[in-house]
Amino acid sequence: MLPMWRSLRTLRSIPRIKDIALILGKHGFHQVSSALQAPVTARLRRFFHREASHVIQQPERLRMVLEELGPTFIKFGQLLGTRPDIIPPEYITELQKLQDEVQPAPFTEIRSTLEAEFGADADRLFRQIHPVPLASASIAQVHRATTVNGEEVVLKVQKRGLHRLVRQDFHVLRLLAEFLVGWPGVRLFDPEGIVRVFERSLQRELNFDYERQNLLRIKADLASDSNVCVPRVFPELSTLRVLTLEYLEGEKLSHLRLHPLELEVGAKLASNIALCLLKQIFEHGVYHADPHPGNFIVMAGGRVGLIDFGNVGRLTPEMADDLFQLLHALIRRNYRDVARWILKHGKPLQETDVSMLSIDVMDAIDPYYGLKLEDIQIGGLFDSLFGMIFRHGITIPSQYVLVGRTFVALEGVVRLCSPSLEVLSVIQPYMVELVKRRWSPEKILRDLRVEASDIFAAIRSYPENLAEALSNAAEGRLRVEAKVPDLSRIERRLDQASSRIQLALLICGLLVSSSILLFKQTGQGSFQDVIGVLGFAAGLLLIGKLVFKS
Repeated sequence: MLPMWRSLRTLRSIPRIKDIALILGKHGFHQVSSALQAPVTARLRRFFHREASHVIQQPERLRMVLEELGPTFIKFGQLLGTRPDIIPPEYITELQKLQDEVQPAPFTEIRSTLEAEFGADADRLFRQIHPVPLASASIAQVHRATTVNGEEVVLKVQKRGLHRLVRQDFHVLRLLAEFLVGWPGVRLFDPEGIVRVFERSLQRELNFDYERQNLLRIKADLASDSNVCVPRVFPELSTLRVLTLEYLEGEKLSHLRLHPLELEVGAKLASNIALCLLKQIFEHGVYHADPHPGNFIVMAGGRVGLIDFGNVGRLTPEMADDLFQLLHALIRRNYRDVARWILKHGKPLQETDVSMLSIDVMDAIDPYYGLKLEDIQIGGLFDSLFGMIFRHGITIPSQYVLVGRTFVALEGVVRLCSPSLEVLSVIQPYMVELVKRRWSPEKILRDLRVEASDIFAAIRSYPENLAEALSNAAEGRLRVEAKVPDLSRIERRLDQASSRIQLALLICGLLVSSSILLFKQTGQGSFQDVIGVLGFAAGLLLIGKLVFKS
């Protein structure tokens, strides 16, 4: 069990820790609940909910826990749902059901937030604000409004009390990650590192200035694409907690579930969306990483509007080039090239049999051999690939995994626009164009210049570096350093073990000395008997503490 009482922050988080422990125990996660030193009520709940926890499968129970725990944990579950390299497919499927839609906050609260952010009455800033929200999520609420100049806008307003709740939740998540490190099957995936990545991601999402910069970057990148519209930002009406954007006239793509488009219109819209995302990934290196139907607006003339830029992926030119190689190998269904790519960019967390990996890659891709391009589901292809990588205990850089999940989401959008259209049939012509650009004389010459420059720079530095190394060796100043990963964690474990050994020795001393006092013939009801009984009681209490902490 973790030493929970070691900081003032932990003490301030006790009410939240208690709530989380109760919910974990309620849904059958008693081992994790006990790691939080849950109160007695949480331990009692396990008996009342034991039967239910066996009836409902664990992935579903995990989803229910995250939904009940609130915004931070819902977002964390959504992040895990994009990482098939970390958790098994059945958990991915369940976590993708997490809903971020919540009951809207009172309009008075939204209005007071606006006035607090701008330091002025809302009526002086906006001619009208519609009190009924367009959408309400766990982090923010969206309202339609009209500026004093008569322009139609949407207001994205952050809800109250989020920062304090998020700070408490991250403190608990770090404690849970530290606890999960001790599980052999989990520590391979670095739970503490995952929590750190998630913390950075959510802190960015809570900073609307970050979303505004993302939007401006993507808007500039897509300025020449007449088929795509990115809303204009009103910087004078935007802060860290309020984002004011141009209102895009049209319907959300999610409405197509009830009102399907005509075949040609749907196919054109799907192509526009797919090509827009491909350009962002392979040409610009900054892309919309959450392309679900609710983030697209179907506008007049077949144009598509992009909204919600809180979740954005970034790729260096080298990463985009590597990703192109993988996608090209998948389209050609060349499992050998896919296996080489995995071994080059993946990091095995355990011993990996290369021959078995190649066979598994073949098994994952073989079902797609012989199919027409338009019959291949890219979502299933990526899921098969990541599932195979997960079984081999190989970690792939999260940037590539996020792009893979983006393609899976894109497939759902394309199918919603045109059920008979597959993503790969749209991607292939663009990939052919990318191949031509990749092997164009201009591109080859530019790459050769860069490589030659790097080589000449290295050659010029070799004599100086060699002379410095020889000089250090001659003067006895040459050092070879070896770094042990996670040394602090090892030290922490050793400290815990030494504390338990000391406690065990103290218990032994108490029990032995108490036994001597009790069984020594000194007369009935003597003072030594009282001391012996007290010593025995203290020893039993310490035994209970030692067992309880194990």
